Amino acid sequence: MSREKKITDWAPNVQGEVRQSKLKRRIFYLLGLLTLGLLVAAAVSLRVVRPVLLSPPTAEKYNSSGLRKFETGNYSGAIKEYSRAIQLNDSDQDSYFGRANAYLQIYLYKQALADYNKAIELDSANAEYYVNRANAHFGLKNYQTALADYNRAIKMNPKDGRLYLRRALLREKNLDAKPKDLAADWLKAIKLGVKDEYVFVSYGRYLNDELQNFEGALSYFQKALAVNPDNKLAKKNSEIARENIKAKKANL
Repeated sequence: MSREKKITDWAPNVQGEVRQSKLKRRIFYLLGLLTLGLLVAAAVSLRVVRPVLLSPPTAEKYNSSGLRKFETGNYSGAIKEYSRAIQLNDSDQDSYFGRANAYLQIYLYKQALADYNKAIELDSANAEYYVNRANAHFGLKNYQTALADYNRAIKMNPKDGRLYLRRALLREKNLDAKPKDLAADWLKAIKLGVKDEYVFVSYGRYLNDELQNFEGALSYFQKALAVNPDNKLAKKNSEIARENIKAKKANL
């Protein structure tokens, strides 16, 4: 009886050890699966993320970032991005041009001028560089130099009506140009498709005041009103042109 009792007492312990052994194996198995899953996930993550993390910055990326900041009005941020682009590639005229444009927007004309000069040094065949450099010269009150840049841009791109308009504005406000020279630029801009109320009014006044072509003047004042019906100067000059037409007919 004593031996049977010992055997009976011993048997449950063996079964318990077997169950514990199976449980441990199952736990180790599950832990192994979990570890394997984590390793696979980590490997996939590295394959996706690693190229991005290791991708070196380029001048093109900074240039694009500078343009985006410029377009949103963040000119100081644009200057920083363009400067980074130039550090990586000091022969990229686009980055100098972009930074110059940003400087121009915050009235740093000397810095803008230096960058426009560098852009032109790298690419002297781009008319837009001369146009924008003229704006920097204008800000520095270098009016004759600004005029020279407009003249060069027009020579390079004679079918851009905006250039004639800008040159006329510069001449009219700062260089005491002759009415005939101004009128030539206004008319050229109009013929090239510029539909600007100021240009129409200016050319109309030339026809009215200098050539006494009152009918022609009235037609251009009407064109200005077609662009902007609230243009007070166009309305006033239209009335003057009509009065001149009546007076002219009365004197016939």
